[in-house]
Formats: sequence, C-alpha cells, structure tokens
Amino acid sequence: MTVPPLPTTPTKDAATMNRTGPHRLADLKWLALTALTVGLLALVPLIWSRRFYFQDDSENGAFGVWYHIGQSLLSGKIPVLNPSVWSSGNYLAEGQWGTWNPLIMLIGIGAYLCANAVVFMTVLKVLLLVIAGCGVYLLARSYRAAPPLAYVAGFAVTLNGFTIYFDAPSWVTGLLVWALIPYFWVALRRLTQRSANPLPAFLAGYLIVTVGYVQGVFAIGFVLLAVGIDCLIRRHWAKALRIVGVGVALVLVAVTVFLPGALTGSVTNRAVNIVGNDGMMSVDLGGIFSSTIATGYPQVSSWWWSGPTATSPVVYIAWFLPVLFFVDWRKALQNRSQVRDLTIVMSLSLLYVLLPTVIGPLRYPVRFMPYFALTLIVLTMVALSRAAVPRPGRNRIIGATIVIAAAVYLSWAQLPPHYLALIFSGLVAIAGLGAIWWLLRRSGRQESSVWASVAAVTVAVSLVLTAAQHYDTNSSPLSMNNVPADTSIPKGVLEGVDGDVLVVGDPLAYGSDPAAWEETLMANTWYLSPAQVQNRYQLIGFAAYNSTLCLQYLGGTCPELLTTLFEPRDATGMLLVDQLSIDNIQILKVAFDDEEWLSPPDGWSILRDTGLTVVWSRDEPVGAAGDVVWSSDGTSVETLSQTDTSVTMKVLSAPADGGTVALSRLAWPGYSAENATLTTEPVDGFLLGLDIPQSSVGEVVTVTFQPPGWAIEVAAWLTAVGGILIWTLLVVIGRLRRRTPRPAA
Repeated sequence: MTVPPLPTTPTKDAATMNRTGPHRLADLKWLALTALTVGLLALVPLIWSRRFYFQDDSENGAFGVWYHIGQSLLSGKIPVLNPSVWSSGNYLAEGQWGTWNPLIMLIGIGAYLCANAVVFMTVLKVLLLVIAGCGVYLLARSYRAAPPLAYVAGFAVTLNGFTIYFDAPSWVTGLLVWALIPYFWVALRRLTQRSANPLPAFLAGYLIVTVGYVQGVFAIGFVLLAVGIDCLIRRHWAKALRIVGVGVALVLVAVTVFLPGALTGSVTNRAVNIVGNDGMMSVDLGGIFSSTIATGYPQVSSWWWSGPTATSPVVYIAWFLPVLFFVDWRKALQNRSQVRDLTIVMSLSLLYVLLPTVIGPLRYPVRFMPYFALTLIVLTMVALSRAAVPRPGRNRIIGATIVIAAAVYLSWAQLPPHYLALIFSGLVAIAGLGAIWWLLRRSGRQESSVWASVAAVTVAVSLVLTAAQHYDTNSSPLSMNNVPADTSIPKGVLEGVDGDVLVVGDPLAYGSDPAAWEETLMANTWYLSPAQVQNRYQLIGFAAYNSTLCLQYLGGTCPELLTTLFEPRDATGMLLVDQLSIDNIQILKVAFDDEEWLSPPDGWSILRDTGLTVVWSRDEPVGAAGDVVWSSDGTSVETLSQTDTSVTMKVLSAPADGGTVALSRLAWPGYSAENATLTTEPVDGFLLGLDIPQSSVGEVVTVTFQPPGWAIEVAAWLTAVGGILIWTLLVVIGRLRRRTPRPAA
C-alpha cells in the first residue's frame, strides 16, 4: 500500500516571512510617502519667504555657533572657553553648544563648509521635519495604526503651528530634539516588547539630551515615566527595570550636560529663583480648543508683537481632530491599555503647556506645544484606525461641524478683523471632515483602501490649508535681521584688525540695512569674522560684566559705553578699556547724535572710517584677553605661558601681608590656582582675581579652568556610556548562546 505524501506546511520562519514581507513593503512605501509629503509641504512657506527657515535665533545664534564648532573641530580642538569672547565664551555652561553631541559636530562641519547660510539652514530644517514625520509614522505604527493613517499622523505633526512658526524658523535646537523624540519612544517601546537591547533607546535619548535644550529632556522624562508606569500596571517587572536602566543612564548624561550651567548660574543673567506668570507666551484652554483652525490667532502675549493676540497660529494642531466624533468610544476604551503610555505623555504635555510662564530659569512652557500636538495627533489616528464607527450617522458629522464652527467663533472673537481667513479655514476643514465621513459611511468597513482614500482627502485638505495659512501669515512673528546669506560677507568684516574688539552701539539701529552688514555684524554672526569681537549672543551672560558694559543679549551696547570705557575704575584705578584688554573699538555712528568718533583719546587713533562705522585702535596694542592686567601695590608677576583655559606666571614680588592680581578674564566658577588662592569676590565685580601670599615669591602660580563639577561630569558620562555598552554586550552574547545549536547526545 502506497502512503500518500503528507501535505507540506511552511516552516514558522517561512510563514512569518510570507505574512510579514508584504506588510513590510507596504510600510516602506507609506514611510517613503511620508518623507516625500513632509518635504513638499515644508517647501510651501518658501513661496512667500525664501528666508523663512533663517530667522531670529537661527540667524543670530545657531548658525554662528555651528560655524565655530566646525571651524574648531577642523583645526583640531573642541571649544570649551574663550576669554576674548568674555560673557559668551563659557561654552559648556551655555549648554546648547552640543559639546558632547556627534550630530551637532557633524552639523557644525557642514555649516563651516557651506557658502550660503540660508541654503544650509533651509536644507537642514526641511530634513529635520522629514525626520520628525518619519519618526511619528513609526510611532503610530507601533500602536498598530493603519499605514495610511500613520502616514497622516506623520505629515500632519510637522504642520503644527508652534513648530512651523517658532521652532522651524528660529529655535532650531527645539526642532532638533522634537524631531528625535519619536525614535526614542519607539526604541523604548521595543525594549518592553521584543528587544532587550538598550542601545537604540539610549543612542536616541543621548542625542536628544546632549543638544542641551531642556524641553527635550522633559520630553524624555515624560516618555520614560509613561512607559515605565505602563510596565508596572501590567506587572512586567523585568521590563520596568529595563526602562529604569535606560533612564538612569540618560540622567547621568544630563548631569554631564547641564551641571556646568547649574553650577555657573549664580553669576549669570539666569540666576532667577521665582515661580510666577508674567503673561508672556502664556496659552489658555480657549486657544487650545480653537487649535483646529489653521489661520486662527490665539490669545498669547509676547515681546515680538503688541497686544494680547498672537500674530501667527501659534497653537494650531490639526484641522481633522474632530474625526474623533467618528470613533466608537466604547470599543476604543476597551483597548485603552494599548495606548496607556501615549495618553499619559499627552496629559503631561498639556499640563506642562499650561504651567506658569516663569519657573526659575525655565521660561515659556508654550514651547512644549509640539509635543502635545504630536501625542494628540497620534492618539487620534490610532483611535480612528482601531475603533472607527462602521457607518457614522449624521449626528456625528453635525458634532464635528459644530466643533469647527465653535473654534472659528472663538478665533473671530479674539481678532474680529481676521474673519475672512477664519471662515475660509473653517469651511475647508468642514468640507474635509464631510468627505471623510462620507467615505466611512459609504464603505461601512475600514479596509486599507478606505484608509488610503481618507489619507488622500487629508493630505489634499492639508495642502490647501497650509497654502492659505502661509498666504495669511507668510513669516514667523519672531525677528528677521537679514544677516548676510553669503558667508563670504561676514568673513570680510573687520578683516585685518588685530587684537580684541568691542563694538559700541546697537547694530539693530541700522534696520537690517544690507550695507551695514558689510561693515559690522551682530550676535553670533561675529564667529564668521576673523576678528575677536566681544559682542556675541548672550545665552546666559555674566551679569556683572553685562551690566557694566550695558551689553544686550544680541550684543548691542548703549552709546554711553564709549565714555565709560575711558573712565577710571574705583577697584583698580585703571581704565575699563585697559581692564578688558581691548585693542580696538568699533563705533556705530548711528548710535551718536554728534561726531564723537572724530576725536579718539590719547594713545588711540582712527584705523578706518568705512561710512557707517569707525574703528579706533591702540597705538600700542596690549594683546588678547586672558593675561594679568592689574596688580596691587608691591605685587608683580611675570607671565610664562597662557592658553584659553590656563595662565602660568612667576611671582616676582609681594608685600608681607600678600598681594592681589587681576586677570582680564571673567571670574567663572571652575577656576583654581596653585600657590595662590582665588579672591573671595571678583575684582571690580567680574574680573578673575588671585590673592598671592609673600611665601609664593619666586614660585610659579598656575591658574587653570575646568568646568565646575568636571570630575563628576566625566564620571557620569563614562558610567552611562560604559554601562549601556556592557549591557548591550551581555544581550548580544546571550542571543548568540541561544542561537548556537547544542551537540547531539
């Protein structure tokens, strides 16, 4: 008897391959479409403003920082301290220089090599938006949202008002950390589901923390807390311990990044310990309720506009949020445990946005709006994907319409003259919701083709509203100073001027005149100039120094400074200009009513007069800042060597009760001295001072700077990185052992 062959069945691996292969291919297609859509939508603002992505802090701060990082790295050093830049020269204390971040270093090299700052920033920011959109797609898919709806979440998130009108044009560090958060979240979820390898989550979190933007650290904390709580509720103790392990490692990294700033804060402009609400950049629930109107201006006060109403859709989230009316909430709530962490982060984000506007050194909780938008949009798409009503009734579209109409009304009540743009946005949103409702009602089944149609409607309506939004509000409400896009222009400013330079006057008074930027610069654009100029961006600032020089945060000074520089100081008897080791003074003529620049004091001459500015230079230069500039009676020293972070000197004489010397350096916390002691108070309020005992005569005194808490910071970094690498190695070894076949008995 012949036995018929048994029917073959695919192995588990083959079956998995057959089942997952097409799904993976579909995911890749939708992911690629997400990237393409985000990229195209990100180009819409450029129709009205070619410099849309190069405004405010991007042109005044970030590009110059990155340029200097690239320049320093290619010359073989990492920026730590620059005495000649004074109040802006303590780079680790400033925090946002990305000293520990390889991605920032790569960006810095690109900025240094690029010939056009506007093009570089535009490409970078569009790329960051694409990265953010793709990350949100992956995050939505991790909650099993249908690929077309995950695609909607991916491109829609990048259109939220705060990202488009604040972070993308100006606050690029905020855009950078926000773009990376979805990847950290996805990696952390994988750590609790399939993978025990902590390296992906740690790497994503590491890149976020080391940017130095505190909102990103709060976002990481919220995600860690939410995913950890979810594990505890499920009683997955081992997985919860994994979350704790990654969290501890990232806390150690945060110590490395933020401890120098915290230990330096007492001498800076950020030494604020109050909790209050000054009304600036404050968001209320009424504004959030109207966040479905793409052209709505909420009630938000700020320095960048007058009155209580914003001049851009600051809190816009997405027009399609009322699709939540098309969700069967009984079914959705049955699956609530699957989105518990998402709900927790959304709730914490909303609470953060509604915080008081001043909490110590933290300002503007509205900066967290992009995170609230991210979580709300993803939660909406996940709910629609999992629990859409098969055939939504008319009451549901009526409810969605009422929400849009109410949002239009609230926006109109806030700014009545703006009614045409509001009505247009409301009608387009209602039409889009009507189309989605009709698709769901016509199908009755939520198949992939239906979701694809919904996605097509959503992207079409979003394109129309994005164009309308930028037609109505074609630039960020933040400042635009039109600094040169061509990097060769600032590279030529003050070329050939040797020695340290101080600018007297405020370049903003020239009103962004292109001719002015050929003679002077502002804020961190000075990093592109070959001159050593003090007037850089004041992120933290040394309070006493800034007060003495009336130095503003963008580097401008008051005209009275020209007189102050040549007045004797009570503490030393020296002229202020001598204490600061200044060899050149650039005078902005616009700051003066008379022609004071025609008469330099004794020992100074006019080096050049270029029309809008005049440069005075010493007849006998004193050299760059950092050396000894003053000694008390009976005390003398000889400098042997000097670097940015150290000075070595030999004591030639000192009185019986000891003497004091002052260096042309700010008294930043972190300095130490050998064979001398630091003065209890800075000399003249801000100069680094040394008390030298008579016993040190003939000895060598060495003054060294290390960021305060340096030993702790290095130990924290090594512990975090080393711990994660050991953990990862153990995971890899364990997997290899499980895969190695045992020999037959």
